[in-house]
Amino acid sequence: MRKNVIEVVSTDQIREIEEIAARAWPAKHTQQLGGWLLRSTEGVTHRANSVLPLHEPPKGDIEKALKVVQEFYDKHKLPVQFQMTKASQPSNLDEVLESHGLKIEMHVIVQTANLNDVLMNEPEVGVVIMGEPWEDWYRAYCEYAEFDSARFRVRRDIISRISNDKACAAAIIDDKIIGVGMGVRNGLWVGLFSLVTQEKYRRQHVATSITQSLVSWAQSQGANKAYLQVSEPNKTAQQLYYSLGFEDAYTYWYRLAKE
Repeated sequence: MRKNVIEVVSTDQIREIEEIAARAWPAKHTQQLGGWLLRSTEGVTHRANSVLPLHEPPKGDIEKALKVVQEFYDKHKLPVQFQMTKASQPSNLDEVLESHGLKIEMHVIVQTANLNDVLMNEPEVGVVIMGEPWEDWYRAYCEYAEFDSARFRVRRDIISRISNDKACAAAIIDDKIIGVGMGVRNGLWVGLFSLVTQEKYRRQHVATSITQSLVSWAQSQGANKAYLQVSEPNKTAQQLYYSLGFEDAYTYWYRLAKE
């Protein structure tokens, strides 16, 4: 059953953020099943290869919907996977998935902040922001995140599909990119993604400067709130974002069909 579940905001607020986040990290293949969104992206990233069940399936029939879900993931040669929150529908879906043998894979904490709280201090490292990623940005992202070529290719494709306003940030020292990050704006919200720093520059305010710069860009575009996702075991990242004014909002977790 669920553990370490943070439930601070309302179910309506969770749905708002998750719907925005789904558009900010768009899957390659999608299928709408009533209020469920089925997503598939060559098996790369949990989010882009899972069902997002924010509203009821057709006629509220879980068992019938699960058969359609199985067919979708069989077609894409992937295991069935759900991204769950306390807003998931129907309300007993987590228990039903448990009874079908889908096991909890991981917990992720969603943090949110008002942009003014993040911008209380100036960035300490110089940051360049562009509307689209460039080759040196991609190279740094791949290298510092330690992606193999196949997994990086899929992530690059995901980024290329983003239709919302985005900003790609690079922290630079001595003409070298030492960290990157990306912001994707949707209305009043900006989501922060793909934040990585070269190992030898970690804990030197690089991630902080990138975050502040992306938030400043988002505010200039009319946003006033930010969200990000951080894995529950990653206490270092959580503390970094707490120091910038972010607070825990809610948890989501994945249920995965084991082979």
